[in-house]
Amino acid sequence: MSTKTFFKRVSLGLVFALSFGLLSGPSSQATVLTSSITLSSATASASVGDTATVTATIRFTGNASDNTATGAGQMNTDSVVMRYSCDAPSGATCPTLGAYQDAASDTANIMTKNTGTWRNMAGGTVGDSLTSTLATGRSPYLISTNSPHGSAFTTAGTYTYNFYLTRNADTASVVTLSSGSTTVTWTVTVTAPAKDAVGGSARVFISSDSATASITRANWLFGASSSDSAITAVRGSASTPAPVGFGFLRLLNSSGDTRIALGSGFTPVQDSVVVTVNGPGLIGVGDLNGTQTAPAKAATMSVSNSRDTSYKTETLTIYNDGTAGTMTITFSKGSTTLATSTVRFTGPAASVVTNLSDSYTALRTAGTSTVTLAGQVKDSAANVLNTGTLYVFSSDTAIAGSVPTTAVFGQTGHRCSTFTGTSASTFSLSCSIILRDTGTVTLTVGDSWTVAASSFTSTAVSLTITGNVVGSATVAFNKATYAPGERAVITITTKDISGNLSANGATGTLARAPLSNYTLTGVTTSGISGTAGSSDNTYSSTLTRVTNADDGVETRVVTMPSFGGDITYTISVPNPLNTALYTDVTATAKVVDPNATAIATAGAAATAAADAATDAALEAIDAANAATDAANLAAEAADAATVAAEEARDAADAATAAVEALATEVATLMAALKAQITTLANTVAKIAKKIKA
Repeated sequence: MSTKTFFKRVSLGLVFALSFGLLSGPSSQATVLTSSITLSSATASASVGDTATVTATIRFTGNASDNTATGAGQMNTDSVVMRYSCDAPSGATCPTLGAYQDAASDTANIMTKNTGTWRNMAGGTVGDSLTSTLATGRSPYLISTNSPHGSAFTTAGTYTYNFYLTRNADTASVVTLSSGSTTVTWTVTVTAPAKDAVGGSARVFISSDSATASITRANWLFGASSSDSAITAVRGSASTPAPVGFGFLRLLNSSGDTRIALGSGFTPVQDSVVVTVNGPGLIGVGDLNGTQTAPAKAATMSVSNSRDTSYKTETLTIYNDGTAGTMTITFSKGSTTLATSTVRFTGPAASVVTNLSDSYTALRTAGTSTVTLAGQVKDSAANVLNTGTLYVFSSDTAIAGSVPTTAVFGQTGHRCSTFTGTSASTFSLSCSIILRDTGTVTLTVGDSWTVAASSFTSTAVSLTITGNVVGSATVAFNKATYAPGERAVITITTKDISGNLSANGATGTLARAPLSNYTLTGVTTSGISGTAGSSDNTYSSTLTRVTNADDGVETRVVTMPSFGGDITYTISVPNPLNTALYTDVTATAKVVDPNATAIATAGAAATAAADAATDAALEAIDAANAATDAANLAAEAADAATVAAEEARDAADAATAAVEALATEVATLMAALKAQITTLANTVAKIAKKIKA
């Protein structure tokens, strides 16, 4: 039953009288002018064992004859009392009503007693009274069967409550309401809750063991988190079906409840359920303490959500029948499917994909060191298996793998039947492979005692086993140059005596690095890739891998010196055959001081500038000498020019005299020519004159 339904069962009681007073003479009885009862709803619905509630608001107008009187009955005569009667279904009784007036409700002009408490309305009689000091009043009341005085509905049917008012405590003096009637009706329709699963549903709890299935069903009823368990089982044999799982149901009725209220208690939902199987597998029903029905494809369970010992068939047993595949179990009531559940039946192994926990590993202790060969095994329908016997074949058991010790003649693979995981997604074959010597082998898994006899084999995986002793090593800085005080990572790469890179997890020792005239400070804090260096010149005798890679690499993190110079880091590798002999391996780097570089650069620049100035001075002297020679040549040229000028002057004087003589001669000639022209002109004029005449 819902929480709301449960809390409705609390009963309550309220009786109230509303009084008014306006003086109207010596009469000791008031006249009610207007009265009304207003319900929040005229109808309500409930289930058997449930309760119902309605809100009523009462109004009235009073006319007291003497509101100054102090007599015991004066104010009580100006009041109304709300009462009720009820008609119940045949054979049933009406639940008692209670009323509650909240102290915060609208109580204008109302004087109440015990406001905020439940009032009894049992039998429709007065339990308490409420009075008004003025002529009008109103007050809302919550009326319910859910009160300390009330009770729940015990029978289905229609319950009709008739509310009415009487003047004072006079039960015969019924007040006519302003609507013209004397009653207000409240009808409650009560239905019987379903005790069966018709129209409901079910929760299925199955497991490979009955205790788990039963406990999870019980836990779910009390609100604990629980869910169905997935069952994967072998297909078995058709001739001898074997139980592989158990199931229990929790039934829910059409309202979603696992139990219903009945009277003052509860009864569980219970019903008979038809169970059918589609696909492989069989079922039987019964009591774990009694006899199970024979395995079949269908059965009927009598289920109760309690431990009622009269239900002898509420345990479902699931059987295999020799067929692989998915079994679907359907639980139904009539045409309604209440729930379904599935079980997977697996066939024999048909494939496996394998991998190694470490495919490149060091041989620590021959004959006891191991790696794990794992793989997901599936049947022909791709169901993941968690049971069966498989065989592991090694290409060389002298290096890795187990030598078969069974009585099967000619067997070449050793048996492996160990599985891990709790569900199909985690089921895995798990086989230990013993390491015996260094070298490389391939490992294959099959389903029979030889590869030839197997119906399938896995893809081979390769396993390399290296020596656990350092045979050689190299070292290197992570950069060629560093600033003073900069961090550096020194990489040490080791190999076994066969030249294989040391595997992850391999151990070994190095000899002390020879000391030199510089200090490499070991870094002990994290934040840089590599292993913190030791305080003793970063030397550490034990090799510690810093990654899970099989690369034979470990590191030392150091701080370079605070001065410039060439750095050489040396370690000594003991000879694996004679540890008294060592081979030194080194790494070099340079620490460059930026201040020293700047000084050297400035000196070189100054020297270059001085050399350039000297060259410029020498070039200036050469230029001065050349200028002197040019000046001498210029003086000589000036003297020659003076002589030439004098000679030119004399020539100019002679030329001038010649020009003057020539000019005189030309002037004379021009004068003679002019005279001749004049004579000629006169002669022409005379001739012309003669011609005209």
